[in-house]
Amino acid sequence: MNNLNFYRSLIFLSLLLISSCCIFQSDPPDLRITGQNYPGTVNANQRFDLEFIVGNFSSGDCDAETSSQGVVNLKLINRATGVVQVNDTETLNGLSNNSNQMFTFSVVIGPEGTGTYDLIFVVDPNNTTGDTDRNNNTQTGTIVVN
Repeated sequence: MNNLNFYRSLIFLSLLLISSCCIFQSDPPDLRITGQNYPGTVNANQRFDLEFIVGNFSSGDCDAETSSQGVVNLKLINRATGVVQVNDTETLNGLSNNSNQMFTFSVVIGPEGTGTYDLIFVVDPNNTTGDTDRNNNTQTGTIVVN
């Protein structure tokens, strides 16, 4: 009987070690901006799209669940006034390793908002996913509204 309990315990511990990645989420995602597309200049009252692609390049199998806890954030800030014209947040899907998700933000800036805008796109700004490399999570740029 003791041998049977010993083997059961051994099998349980082995299964626990094999599945510990998913139980303890020890394999965090490595979220990266893998692409972006947005105009450098637009006209006031013109709808334009800002597109960003986020990918997950973790090194294991338990990454999809952890990436779904994160968000992406887009801000457009009027450089002259400091007014935040756009502050939009979207949720990440569960991204498996080597998977991508596209985010499209559709924006209109009225004639009272002409000028130069600083664009800041951040993946998982609060690091809720435990992202392993934060150096590839921000895209900055400039958009001029005439």
